[in-house]
Amino acid sequence: MRVVNEATMFKVLLEGRGLLLSVTTRRRAYFLFVTGRYVGMKVAPTTDPFAGIVELSGYDIPRILKDWERLSRVKVPHGQLAAN
Repeated sequence: MRVVNEATMFKVLLEGRGLLLSVTTRRRAYFLFVTGRYVGMKVAPTTDPFAGIVELSGYDIPRILKDWERLSRVKVPHGQLAAN
């Protein structure tokens, strides 16, 4: 089961493998991860107006962590999201 709550500035993603809280500002996005393998915070540039890191990862927390280096630097148009 996966629960997603998105607002303009805040995002909460809760799934069986962990919890992700994110706060987006004009310039940065701050991600707090709590999983069985990783607990910590990561920061990336804001991707607006393009799809964000969570969307590009198909709302999959382990995938976000695994692909962080690539995802934290990518900007793609909304119509070109990665396949889930």
